Amino acid sequence: MNHSAGQPNAHLEVLDLGFAYPDGTRALHEVNLRVQAGESVGLIGANGAGKSTLLFHLNGYHTPATGKVRIGGTDVTPGTVADIRRRVGLVFQNPDDQLFMPTVREDVAFGPLYAGWPEARIEAAVEHALARTGTGHLADRPPYRLSAGEKRAVAIATALATEPEILVMDEPSANLDPRARRRLIDLLLSFPHTRIIATHDLELVVETCTRVIVLDAGRVVAEGPTRTVLGDEALMLAHGLERPHSLLHRHPH
Repeated sequence: MNHSAGQPNAHLEVLDLGFAYPDGTRALHEVNLRVQAGESVGLIGANGAGKSTLLFHLNGYHTPATGKVRIGGTDVTPGTVADIRRRVGLVFQNPDDQLFMPTVREDVAFGPLYAGWPEARIEAAVEHALARTGTGHLADRPPYRLSAGEKRAVAIATALATEPEILVMDEPSANLDPRARRRLIDLLLSFPHTRIIATHDLELVVETCTRVIVLDAGRVVAEGPTRTVLGDEALMLAHGLERPHSLLHRHPH
């Protein structure tokens, strides 16, 4: 399905985005990208390319030095950031940065509670997020007692709890064993949300993303259909990446 047909306004837009850290390090240079509703986009690049920095702009954790970020037509500003963080669920690279309450249930409830939702709505949202991620049986467990795969699933549940339109994930398959990684991929494929996934796991991108954006030194250097971009060996090598193994030996038909 072509989500852009008849839809001039992208669900998520980044316009001429520039950003430098307090020490003067330029992390992003005139980044432009558009993501349509329901699209699943992979964000790839070598270490230090600016992937995490870009993700942190999408729900207002970082403020642009230049340019802007727009979610569904709303600019991300200090005045809109509370609403934007409800609409854009961010899953951190390290679940321990996201899980800090005594129990899983309290962690998942934190976002809706912070948003000021009524108790009945919070309870319903928590139950739905736990069920959606298959983590209901962990609800009363302390997060520090969970496996890496369980922590990742609970972190995704915390992002789902505010009923976001967009899911933004930073290295979601990091530190997962093959079984937990497969569960994650199946979960990602089941989501109707607009998704942006920053990862070094290019096989995960092949399976879960229809389009890919390549960052290098804070700039967008390529974008296009996943298999076309990832299958371009010269392009990948030029930007410190490798063609995924699944695309090396493609059947001629």
